[in-house]
Amino acid sequence: MRMFRAIGLTLLFFVAVYAPASALAAILHRELDTAVPFVMLLTLVTAGALLGFVASRKPDGLARYGISAPTLRQLGAAIIVSAPVAIVTALLLTHAHERGPLAGLSLAPWLVVLYFVVGAPIQEEVIFRGLLQTTLATSAAPPAAPSPKYGVAASFLVALLFGCIHLVVGRYTAVAAFVLGAIAGEFRRRSGSLVPAIICHAFFNLGGIIWP
Repeated sequence: MRMFRAIGLTLLFFVAVYAPASALAAILHRELDTAVPFVMLLTLVTAGALLGFVASRKPDGLARYGISAPTLRQLGAAIIVSAPVAIVTALLLTHAHERGPLAGLSLAPWLVVLYFVVGAPIQEEVIFRGLLQTTLATSAAPPAAPSPKYGVAASFLVALLFGCIHLVVGRYTAVAAFVLGAIAGEFRRRSGSLVPAIICHAFFNLGGIIWP
């Protein structure tokens, strides 16, 4: 029962972050090229506000949600693991015949890098691995008997949600997003920091931009 309540709270936060930004972009009739950074920025601000509010009620504050510095070893592990997996995933996706997440966008190359190699990894990791994964893991675990299994379950379930929202692009892209989410989630869980997850995400997005 506790797990179901935790999942419900996590999904509520997800809707609270994305629904207002998506609705406002539609109401303002934003073109796709401007809607992407608009939604990125607004969801990041909303997630940051929610994260700041819930963190203020916790003794360890923002550190609980991954706002902390990782060790050099953790940074190195993120690079060593993420780079080859991202390359292989990108190469496999070139054979999937899906339109890709950049379809319909007409952006200068530097904007593509800014939005998808810098902006999106920060925005989505703060939301998914910072706010959602932490909320699910801490809400599901009994306070008297915390266990790593709740963190693993939260990492998997949030990765599944991350994959599902990419189904609008295609099923193979959704699988790749799940793989990314699972790896990034484990980096977040093991390191206690969002930075290795952001690095992992950046490698995946960079591979997806270069190889197609």
